[in-house]
Amino acid sequence: MCLNHDVAWFEDRDLAVPSDLEDLTDPAYEGLLAVQNPATSSPGLSFLLATIERFGEDGYLDFWEDLVANDVVVTDGWSEAYYDEFSGTGGGDRPLVVSYASSPPAEVFFADPQPDEAPTGVIEASCFRQVEFVGILDGTERRAEAEELVDFMLSTTFQEDLPLTMFVFPVNERAELPEVFVEHAVIPSDPLELDPSVIGEQRETWIEAWTATVLR
Repeated sequence: MCLNHDVAWFEDRDLAVPSDLEDLTDPAYEGLLAVQNPATSSPGLSFLLATIERFGEDGYLDFWEDLVANDVVVTDGWSEAYYDEFSGTGGGDRPLVVSYASSPPAEVFFADPQPDEAPTGVIEASCFRQVEFVGILDGTERRAEAEELVDFMLSTTFQEDLPLTMFVFPVNERAELPEVFVEHAVIPSDPLELDPSVIGEQRETWIEAWTATVLR
């Protein structure tokens, strides 16, 4: 999960693309950012977690207060933010949005004709690692079949199908990326991360504090 930016919007106005989360509070970027509610959106939750990792539990709410003062817009879900508010997809007037590191190759893949360069870019310092998973229900009477399904989902064949169907990166390191991902996707070298057990323990507390701060 990363901040995406509208390449042409920033070039046309000769405005530097933010290079760090803290830049988003600068008056130069007032009214330019769309994010999602972490209580109703997994990208929104990932961005909240990114701010907690970046600014700490003692500082993330101050950062969000500054974002509110800088006219951030909050939507219920990713589609509303990306297609209704984000200028990079033609639907809105905000050139910064929380989306995916794989959004630029998606913009190229679905375009007709396909452009040589992606119209959107990724701000690498904002990226938070989000892992999608599959599990087996406790107590299932079909344990063997479930394990076979999980094994298949981890196979190279299945994993190589994910980028252009789910637009996520494969977890199987033997899986090869399609060319559009190689050319246009960003794989952050040092993404922000939090211990999953800490997220599990604190998630609801953090969301409640965010809600009281941002949606008051």
